[in-house]
Amino acid sequence: MTRTFSIKTLGCKLNQYESASIAQRFLAEGWKAVEFGQRADIVIINTCTVTDRSEKKCRNAIRQGARVSPSGKVIVTGCMVESSRETISQMPEVMACFPNSQKDQILNYVHGSLPTLASARIAHSIPFPMPFNRTRGYVKIQDGCNQYCSYCIVPKVRGNARSRPIQEILSHVRVLVENLCSEIVLTGITIGNYFDSGATLAQLVKAITEIDGNFRIRITSIEPTHVTDELIEILQHPKICRHLHLPLQSGSNRILKLMNRPYTQLEYLKTVEKIKSKIPLIALGTDVIVGFPSETENDFNDTLQTIRSSSFAYVHQFTFSPRATTPASLLQQLPYDTVRARSERLRHLATEMGLRYRKQFIGITLQCIIEKKKNSETFIALSDNYIKISIPPTSCARAHVGKIVPVLLKHATEHTTSGTICAN
Repeated sequence: MTRTFSIKTLGCKLNQYESASIAQRFLAEGWKAVEFGQRADIVIINTCTVTDRSEKKCRNAIRQGARVSPSGKVIVTGCMVESSRETISQMPEVMACFPNSQKDQILNYVHGSLPTLASARIAHSIPFPMPFNRTRGYVKIQDGCNQYCSYCIVPKVRGNARSRPIQEILSHVRVLVENLCSEIVLTGITIGNYFDSGATLAQLVKAITEIDGNFRIRITSIEPTHVTDELIEILQHPKICRHLHLPLQSGSNRILKLMNRPYTQLEYLKTVEKIKSKIPLIALGTDVIVGFPSETENDFNDTLQTIRSSSFAYVHQFTFSPRATTPASLLQQLPYDTVRARSERLRHLATEMGLRYRKQFIGITLQCIIEKKKNSETFIALSDNYIKISIPPTSCARAHVGKIVPVLLKHATEHTTSGTICAN
């Protein structure tokens, strides 16, 4: 009888890549993957610890996974294991915990054997991870961070920045493209730190564009200080998605300094201006933390003004969440009502700006990859400039899942965008 497994992934795209890697090992051994929430012989939860809310979601996922596990227990891995291993291991629903560095040993544990050097070598030889429950291929190019922002626990749970060998990355991309993967998503913690054998991120991306095949490349989140003229130049290549996520966190110079962010408001805005001067219709997204300790009304207004000036396509906003062991966790937090009111103001501005950006493309045909939502007949077309377009559940949509096709954007409201496939 075929053994089954499921994986629940929380947090960043790097976690999604690592979940695909775990899945590849199980699939190579003859296991069958099932959707999370269905009964499975082994249930794995790949966790995130970036905020209190993230950890709450992880604990809920652990309990949910245990309910569909025959043993009533799950295997937990990821960043929450790094930050709170003792707490996690004491949950009655947890069978075993694996830190990030030992994710490749989960299958060995399941098979009842202790990891050895020999088994580690065998695991390393398993083919590159293919997309798992997704139509796009995630490729890890680096891990870790050297910045140590005052609010962030990531360097503690992921370690210092280190890069994956460029030839290994190129081989991975070739395998994905040969298997008809239409979009390559470059992932990492601080991908702008990439450096191997003299190659920078821009040079790596250039090398990927030279691989034969019908595919596109998406560069995800990158720190503002890592955006170079060389990178902006390669971003104009037709194989590169017109999309960049550029974390801001705050538009106040005073707060940026307290956060230990290595730029000023003006430097950030100059970077945005330089990118948009070369790629005017690029979708720029950002992260903003609301309610950082000692944030004043003037500080928050500086953030709102920076967001308006940048004309973002979307904003991911977070309420300040004190993480143990970080310098910011020792600072006095703002009153809940103050933070909630500011969050609401930012949410309105972000919604307004997102709609304004998407409305520019009404009546325009965009190159989109077709995706089908899990357990439903809902289809989404993801444009190269990161617009998610709802499309009718036609036979044409079903036939083009995972492929890049032209989609006409017809309507855009505050919360929805819709269109139709133009392909025959």
